[in-house]
Amino acid sequence: MTLTLTAKAQVIERDFQLARAKANYPAFSEFARRYIKHNKNGIVLVNTAMLELAVGEAEIAIRKAQKWTYMTSLDDTPDNIASSPPIRQESIQEAVEKLERVLSKGPEEHQEYAAIVLARAAMATNAPDRVQRVAHYLQNIQLPPVRLPSGYNFALIACGLTVKGLALEEEGKIPEAIVSYDNVALWVQTHSNEKCEELFAWTEHALYRAGLLKLRLGDHLAAVRSFRAYHTQALTWPGNFRLPRRATAYRHLSQALSTSFKTVGYQAGANGSPTVVDEQSHFYPAALSSEMAEIHAYWEDSLYAVTTFPGANEKNWRVLVMIEQIIEDRKLLGCENDADKKALVETIYRASQKTFQSPRVLRFLFFALVEKGQYDEAELALKAYLDMAEINHKVKDSTAEDSLTHDERVRQDVESRYDITTVMIAGSRLYSKELAKPQEALKCASGALDNIHVYLQKHELVADLLNDAYQCQGIAYGLQASTTHEPHQRPQMYAKAVESLENAIKVAPGAFDSLYLLALQYAEIREIAKAILTVKQSISLNSSHIPSWHLLALLLSSQKDYERALSICAVGLKESEWDLAQTDGFSASQLDGEDYLAFRVTQAILQDQVHGPEAGLEHEEALFSLYTRVFAPEPSSMGESLYDIQNVRRRDQSDNDMNSSTLAVVNGGTTTGRPRSSSILSSRSRNGGGSDIGSIIGASHSNTLEVPKANYASSITSSIGTSPNKHRRIPPPAAAAGANQGTLGRSLLSLPPPVQRPTTKSVMRTARANKVLATLWLMSASAFRRLGRMDDAQKAIEEAERVNSSDPDVWYQLGLLYTAQQDQETASVSFSKALALEPYHPACLARVGRSYLDAGSFEMAEGILESTTKSLGWDNAEAWFYLGKVFEATDRLTRAKECLWYALDLETSRPARSFTKALPRYVQ
Repeated sequence: MTLTLTAKAQVIERDFQLARAKANYPAFSEFARRYIKHNKNGIVLVNTAMLELAVGEAEIAIRKAQKWTYMTSLDDTPDNIASSPPIRQESIQEAVEKLERVLSKGPEEHQEYAAIVLARAAMATNAPDRVQRVAHYLQNIQLPPVRLPSGYNFALIACGLTVKGLALEEEGKIPEAIVSYDNVALWVQTHSNEKCEELFAWTEHALYRAGLLKLRLGDHLAAVRSFRAYHTQALTWPGNFRLPRRATAYRHLSQALSTSFKTVGYQAGANGSPTVVDEQSHFYPAALSSEMAEIHAYWEDSLYAVTTFPGANEKNWRVLVMIEQIIEDRKLLGCENDADKKALVETIYRASQKTFQSPRVLRFLFFALVEKGQYDEAELALKAYLDMAEINHKVKDSTAEDSLTHDERVRQDVESRYDITTVMIAGSRLYSKELAKPQEALKCASGALDNIHVYLQKHELVADLLNDAYQCQGIAYGLQASTTHEPHQRPQMYAKAVESLENAIKVAPGAFDSLYLLALQYAEIREIAKAILTVKQSISLNSSHIPSWHLLALLLSSQKDYERALSICAVGLKESEWDLAQTDGFSASQLDGEDYLAFRVTQAILQDQVHGPEAGLEHEEALFSLYTRVFAPEPSSMGESLYDIQNVRRRDQSDNDMNSSTLAVVNGGTTTGRPRSSSILSSRSRNGGGSDIGSIIGASHSNTLEVPKANYASSITSSIGTSPNKHRRIPPPAAAAGANQGTLGRSLLSLPPPVQRPTTKSVMRTARANKVLATLWLMSASAFRRLGRMDDAQKAIEEAERVNSSDPDVWYQLGLLYTAQQDQETASVSFSKALALEPYHPACLARVGRSYLDAGSFEMAEGILESTTKSLGWDNAEAWFYLGKVFEATDRLTRAKECLWYALDLETSRPARSFTKALPRYVQ
């Protein structure tokens, strides 16, 4: 028919169809007048368009009158899907009748499309027989047709399928309705070149309802497929097109993905690895992580585009639901990459900007900051959360809150006592483990226990909560006791620490970690027999726990059973999962690696005790090599975040964002020493100049790690019979990680890198690395000193100083070296330097007290030694011994006898290394 049209009529028809495709209703009347003028046979098309005009204007009017918008869809659920308010049948009756009168006068093609529009008009009304009308209009039309048209007629086919689905829905024929909606998805996906506003509208309607209806039927996998199709199509829609419905669709897609992954996504195989069940649904963990990251980003963008800051007494519960789902999905799939952790923190901060003093958001922020390692910010979030949660519970009815469901708590932003208690326990761990604030840690732990005893006695996880809370309380008491300067308080605190840990064991007798912590506490107060018995129980429950074996070895060394302690080291290291002979060093966590390295250090010290300093030196190079593996950057800190899609879509973020730990790697690794010009060691060098030994971790210009340096290798290895030519170069931590990880992510190559503040975690890890490296050099220095190799001892101390000049042990060892060389004046300067860095350094204070005793200054010696034994040096045998000598020299024999006996008790129970310095107080 269109072939017989004049050129003018064809142009008008094309423009008319474009206006219909854009729903440009004001232009319809003029196009209709012009089209019928040039094509008398176009009467059906014209009246069809005029019916569309009537329906469209009626819908606009009713929505305006009832103030209806798509914002209503933000609350859609599978059982309650919001629809546009129906129009009155009378408002379009005239247009319907006109079209029906002329329906038989047009070509067959025009009649079919007119029937679709009539069905669409009937479905939009409030007529009681509208479903029957739809069926009547569509009864002779094949949907979808065998051959699909193009342009606006293609949109009309999508309209017909959608209207058919809506009618089937009203009849209760949900599966049949879903089939009709799925046909829309199928044809749109296979004809991606078709694009127009009306097609977008009907496609969105069909895919949206299809996904929700499939959820209504409980078919999450099918719903996922529909919502995935929705998302694919949404990428082609205008940016502001039906954003509320998009937010709702992403909400349900995220929840459906999570549910599907937990139920049918994967199952553990015979070797413990994931086995994909639904190969066609893309439920591989890695792929799903990437998909969820993208969905979360689009969900966030679409929701925030239609969300304003809440008013008084309002809650942006939709934001709370979203952030809750994001957190749950991260827990499900893991958040190992440092960039992902950073992205999660930024996501929560953005949520805080759309809510007002939300305790739930603060709780998520606290845990995310702890996970990221930003402990200083986490402390602020913790304080704000606990203050806010306490205020909320004071002003609200706790009894009514207890009856709320989880969803109601989320919507009302109400924290349960369980949530508050878990934050208190985590806060206690943060204060004790990371921030060294035992008083705050004890306050959090005690508050958690109060909550459990008063509110959570019937909670299903009460045993786990009590175990964790008692552990935290015991550790906090122990830390307070070990750092107090009040001798009368120390026994009480230690007794409370033991009591708390015993309570933890009563609650959870099978928890090896409580037994380990109790054994460590017994060891600290020199209850050696009890400690050995308890730590053996811990090992029997978990034979792969390195610190338990380490503690047992130290306990045996405190009984001077060094041979047996060495055999325990061999057994424990063999049992360890961090077995470097079988792994590349990265199969377990870095903290496990640090525990493993600490155990190996103790083994070397015991070798020294049993076989002499030369035997201890045999292990030095292996320890340095192990150090480079333990403190190399973790693979999880490399690469880019799965959530980079957010950075692409965020207007307030730079494309050059890079996480702080990665920045540290780029700038030279995590364990870079600092050579200085004003060094006591350099000025006191025997050759009169600075040391020619490079740092174990080079300065910023160094590209290699040498353990030890070539000119020093002979002095270390000469005692163990190796040749300097066999000395091998070991890559630095950053290089070692690069060798294992291949090329760095492109974000690492961005120049110049942005300046970012490193996380507290990375700063603390650098400090630990420097401390361990300095300790290794000081072990070498001690062995050389006892072997009489003073030059080598001084070189080793210089290396320790280059790595960590703020370590008081460096200057203490230097003082011992000069004392062995009879240079008391310089030794005194070194001890003073150590005390300037750590005023309560027990070993240094004992040495200073001895120097006053040797000089006959008994009052000075007594003052220093007595304050030392009352404070942090209460377990220092030398301090008690010299104090006894002071009392003996001043004829106070009774007190002298007490001090000397106590010194003997401490010496006979002294381990090869300090229990609390060698072992972790927390079980990872």
